[in-house]
Parts: sequence; C-alpha cells; structure tokens
Amino acid sequence: MNGSNVMEIGDMTWGEVVESSKKPVIIMFYSPTCPYCKAMEPYFMNYANEFKSSAVFARMNIETNPWTVERFGVQGTPTFKFFCHGRPVWEQVGQVYPSILKTAVEDMINSGEECIRKSTPIGQDITGYA
Repeated sequence: MNGSNVMEIGDMTWGEVVESSKKPVIIMFYSPTCPYCKAMEPYFMNYANEFKSSAVFARMNIETNPWTVERFGVQGTPTFKFFCHGRPVWEQVGQVYPSILKTAVEDMINSGEECIRKSTPIGQDITGYA
C-alpha cells in the first residue's frame, strides 16, 4: 500500500501470506465505506512501520473476499485478527483505543512460540459454499 508496511491481501493470497508466514500476522478486515476503519487505519499503519521486523501486517477488504471473511467469522469492521502459524490467536472488533491494539501487537510478538499453543486449528472445509 503506497510504500507502507501493510500489504493488501485477498482470498487467493491468504495461504501464501498468512498460513505460510514464519512471523505473527496481524490482519485488519475492513470495508471501504467504514468510518471506523478509516479512523483506525493510521494507527495500524504506524504499528506496521514500528513492528515490521517482528510481524506481518495486512489488510483485507471484506466486500471482495467473502470466502476468507466467512471462514473466520468476520461480522463487523474493522476486525483485527492475529494469526500465529496460520492459526487465529486474538481478535478485536470495532474501533478501539489505539493503545489496546498496540499492546496486543507487543504481547503477540513477545509471546513467540507460545502463541502456537494458544491457537486453534481452522479446517479448510469451513464454508457455506458448495
């Protein structure tokens, strides 16, 4: 995204970016018309710059990526989901105090391998699409 440390991902790049990452991954699920997303985005970008060596930061448009949105039960925007070894380990929905989000990022980075023990496998077959 315009020289930032936040990449835009989609259903087709999810596995490559999130599930194959050796680093923790923080995703901001958003919609282009969401005012809360626009309010949180500068903080998300700042954290991406600050923690770029320790974590991967990405955004996903919920309007154009229905498979992943359904798979992970995203129902509101913004939704911040943290993944460790491709597994979801923490989530925060809505506009939050930026310090809460930053603390969560720091905690995830500092927990290292412990985050995998806190995670739950997600099956590939979780979808309503036949």
